[in-house]
Amino acid sequence: MSQVGLDIVNENKMNWLQSMDLSFIFNLLIFLYMNTKGIIMRALDQFRLKTCMDFKTFPNGQVVSIGQNCYIIAIVEHELLHALGFWHEQSRYDRDEYVTIVYENILEGYQNNFNKYSENDTTTLGTPYDCYSVMHYSKDAFTNGNGSTIITKQPEFQDVFGQWLKISSNDVLKLN
Repeated sequence: MSQVGLDIVNENKMNWLQSMDLSFIFNLLIFLYMNTKGIIMRALDQFRLKTCMDFKTFPNGQVVSIGQNCYIIAIVEHELLHALGFWHEQSRYDRDEYVTIVYENILEGYQNNFNKYSENDTTTLGTPYDCYSVMHYSKDAFTNGNGSTIITKQPEFQDVFGQWLKISSNDVLKLN
């Protein structure tokens, strides 16, 4: 069986992943609008095209929470990656080499969204820090209005990360 390894919980702490079939099952709720279903299906198609994964719909399958008004394929991809065990890119143990989290600019109560996880709890699978990852927050994520919450160490990436276009090539490498 293929091993799934991601910027996720360390495989020793996630032994349940080893027992799962890679044909993940997702439940598409009946009451979703056709447009939303279409966007979800297009996101699933991107996973099929770029990875070794397939998705099937079953009445009692894995439920993935897709928020109201999340009509962007990349948001669906982001939430699917969470369902598969991914954490946010800026949660990597090596993130401080690439970005600075500005805690005083984070909305009260949202600081936990910027937690950094230790090398014992996560793995990067040898992939570099990925400013293009669909799992990376934008520079102003959860800002309290006093400035950016994430600042890159390389200024040329400041307006790049937090993109909502598609899963990045490194996201795909981690899935395969």
